[in-house]
Amino acid sequence: MRLACRDYRNDWLEKAKWKETQYGTLEQINDAPKRLTELAVAEGLEQILYVINLPNDRVAVYDPDAGYYHKDPSFAYKVIRLLEPTFTETRSKNVLFMLAATKRKYLYDGFSCDFSIGDYQDPKRFILVKNGIFDKQLKKMSGFTHRFVAFSTIETEYDPFAESPNIDGWDVDDWLLDLMSGDKDLVHLLWQVISASLNGNYSYRKSIWFVGEGNDGKGTVQQLITNIVGIRNVATLKLNQFSERFALSMIEGKTVIIGDDVQAGVYIDESSNFNSVVTGEPVLVEEKNKQPYSTVFKKTVIQSTNELPRFKNKTNGTYRRFLIIPFRKTFSAKEDNWQIKDEYINRDDVKQYVLKKALELNFTRFSEPQATLDVLEEFKSSNDTVKAFIDEWFGTFQSERLPVRFLWWLYQEWCKEEGITKVAKGKFERQLIKLLPAEWEKKRAKPTRRFKPSLDVPRRYTGFYWDNDNDPNTTAVCLDKKLLVTD
Repeated sequence: MRLACRDYRNDWLEKAKWKETQYGTLEQINDAPKRLTELAVAEGLEQILYVINLPNDRVAVYDPDAGYYHKDPSFAYKVIRLLEPTFTETRSKNVLFMLAATKRKYLYDGFSCDFSIGDYQDPKRFILVKNGIFDKQLKKMSGFTHRFVAFSTIETEYDPFAESPNIDGWDVDDWLLDLMSGDKDLVHLLWQVISASLNGNYSYRKSIWFVGEGNDGKGTVQQLITNIVGIRNVATLKLNQFSERFALSMIEGKTVIIGDDVQAGVYIDESSNFNSVVTGEPVLVEEKNKQPYSTVFKKTVIQSTNELPRFKNKTNGTYRRFLIIPFRKTFSAKEDNWQIKDEYINRDDVKQYVLKKALELNFTRFSEPQATLDVLEEFKSSNDTVKAFIDEWFGTFQSERLPVRFLWWLYQEWCKEEGITKVAKGKFERQLIKLLPAEWEKKRAKPTRRFKPSLDVPRRYTGFYWDNDNDPNTTAVCLDKKLLVTD
């Protein structure tokens, strides 16, 4: 590329020394230009490299040595400087402005260009690695091509003959099985997560949460992924940082997002950016001293914590984006092998084996083993006091009809006992109806003898008033157990 830029510059300056006369002959110009114009640099960049246009008047330039397009203008600035070393930042920006204003022939999802990309339209099929492009469908490699539009890469080479190395009795597969306490379904899910983290062009619409109490290997698994992808291709963003003003700009040009050691039980008041990044929806990106722009990120988001966060947004929109992998095994000082993190997962043969196995794995959605479903339900309960209340109490009631005012009183007493903050009465009632077990339904009715306060009012709680003469025959909003004979 350096030679191509030099040759283009020399040719342009040489041609600029001459002009054609009215007789069709060439005549040397006395005051010939000694530097390229902005237009000449733009044309030269287009001639030497491939340029694609992005939304919001931005461009990306193809790097033939790495096989991907740089959204960050710093790469384009380096090429511009090779073409014309005297250009200032302002003049370099003018060159990019000219490129962004150029109309392109082909329009694709998220960019336009002057060439057809053919089969490379499938973002799940092709993965860019250090030594080429891996076709997951055909399970074979091909060389770099500008027709594969990727904006990030990984730093490990694909070796079709890679095998699992045995290092003093340690190997990757047995290690992962040990981390997952022998649960093969969880191990399979871990391999899917590793596979997904290699593709910076596709999102499976789930945030991955490694959860354990510490000294459990989750940080080492994250480090393994980082080693394969390469630290410069990882955006190190934690959940609570997604709402920070300039944080999303860190994701540009990265392959995977990893947030290590998220604060245990942190309260998240604003999660819209996090949710949008996870599901590949548009977000507004701000960089310091630059014009904000809207873009879509399609990356795998991995977070690790000792205790899951608490969200203000308790809707299903939050929960459906969560895939939780429990790391339940805790290693003692004797069992904790530091060589795994410090040496083994840094070895090329280990990284190449993991890369090969992960790349050759095909799936359309993450599997959801029973262990992940169970811990998701636990998370919902811990994040939503009304759900936790329902889970704890509704299996114990002897009554077949429950006045809502009784449940509101019981919920308040339970919150006091548990030391947690109650929600407002209106929100409690809405959540209660929304989260009701299937065998219960809401209706206006007289409680009658189907409500049994003597059995269901806990003796340790005080303050619930029930008039046995009048209240059973007073119509009220109640929850009724289904499939029972009514009065």
